[in-house]
Amino acid sequence: MSESKNLTKQVEKINAELRGFGRAAVQEIKMMKDGKVIGQVRYGYKPQYVFDAVNSILLPENWRYEVVSKEIFDSQVVAEVRLFIRVKDDEWICKGSQTGQMQIVKGNVGDSYKGAITDAIQKCLSLLSIGTDAYRGLLRDVYLTGNRSATTSPRQQPEQPVASQQEPDANHASHNSHKSDLPKIAGIDYKHRDGIVIAVGNSFDKKELLKSAGFKWDKSDKNWFKEVIMH
Repeated sequence: MSESKNLTKQVEKINAELRGFGRAAVQEIKMMKDGKVIGQVRYGYKPQYVFDAVNSILLPENWRYEVVSKEIFDSQVVAEVRLFIRVKDDEWICKGSQTGQMQIVKGNVGDSYKGAITDAIQKCLSLLSIGTDAYRGLLRDVYLTGNRSATTSPRQQPEQPVASQQEPDANHASHNSHKSDLPKIAGIDYKHRDGIVIAVGNSFDKKELLKSAGFKWDKSDKNWFKEVIMH
């Protein structure tokens, strides 16, 4: 099998893995000005899920990037990045460079610089057809309906609350398999949504408890979540 065919099959596996993440991997992208949405609302994959899928299939040692240039303006950072994929031992391919940008929030140039690089890497990956569902406009329904895949139509699972450990509810008996995994934290309840559990409530001073229970912080949606295995 040629290197190009092998890479094509790897890309297909990466995209399949991304679709398998479902709504948890999708984010709503919109520009705001003076508290109002401007322009078109878009839907894309969260960077960490893209990188997780790429690492899972290609393995971290088989892809790398280099920063070609960076510019810092009054309100944003712009970075140009080249992405390299190993196709054979010491043979690497590069599809060219892409430019990413990120707004500077509260003067934090460092985080904006990282965000610009991440944006550029995702654009480079798109040149290999990784994450193409985002560019085909197929993720809107995944985000809005919670469908597991952008290309199939599984039984929809509408968002519904998971019974709190502190307030058992017989109507949620189907979630009993998850209750033992949820910590009893004062002021925190849980919602189940498409394969993940979201901690709801005042979690500001509860983050260490949530982290110890396997919850992760979602910067985009600004909530603590934990993936669960559905039975």
